[in-house]
Amino acid sequence: MAEGKDDPNLWHQRFGHMSSQGLKCLHSKGKLPDLKSVEVDFYESCVLGKQKRVSFKKTGRVPAKEKLELVHTDVWGPASVSSAGGKQYFVTFIDDHSRKVWIYFLKHKSEVFDAFKRWKARVENETGLKIKKLHSDNGGEYEDSEFKRFCYLSEIKLSRTVLGTPQQNGIAERINRTLTERARSMRLHSGLPKQFWAEAVNIAAYLINRGPSKPLDLAIPEEIWTGKKVKLSHLKVFGCVSYVHIGDHARNKLAPSQ
Repeated sequence: MAEGKDDPNLWHQRFGHMSSQGLKCLHSKGKLPDLKSVEVDFYESCVLGKQKRVSFKKTGRVPAKEKLELVHTDVWGPASVSSAGGKQYFVTFIDDHSRKVWIYFLKHKSEVFDAFKRWKARVENETGLKIKKLHSDNGGEYEDSEFKRFCYLSEIKLSRTVLGTPQQNGIAERINRTLTERARSMRLHSGLPKQFWAEAVNIAAYLINRGPSKPLDLAIPEEIWTGKKVKLSHLKVFGCVSYVHIGDHARNKLAPSQ
């Protein structure tokens, strides 16, 4: 039986297998249709998508007061299978104030510096603000002399974790873990092969930015970043069948329009 727009299971899938609590929060904010319930069915893909939790002690810290005042970053990879586009890694940048996450896919770790420069230009042009502090672990990609010189000339303060203490980079670590778990659940549910992991991770980031954030008292990162209300009516289930309309100029009279 087809799921209706008021079915919580449909929105659970559209939102990358979000929890019932998350759906309840979005529903209370008026972001979802009038659902008949916020309880969702059991999905094996949700269980299989979760990995063993690594416990990070809660610090009780509050988000930065301004956008780009503090940015967290972390690199994930290598993937067990290259993506459809030949990528093996991804790097995330998280604005501490809004908790919005940006993601760049990489073939090699050495591409982190270039990704950071592109992201920096993008967000600084978008906001008119400057990045003040960049927090990361002690990965070699962040210890590169060119990277450090670029940050010095850009007046960006670099902050590093102490070796052997990943919890000090907890925000970025948690985001990357959430991204991979949500992506794994979506891919397993869709039945798509492993090489589509990057597409799933990219959609997971899009959804996380439009879902409630606990550190923001359940505010939505995209709304904090842009100052505009998000709309969710366009969301579809990851991996669902879709059709592309072919215009008259690109087909003959007997060809299908899709």
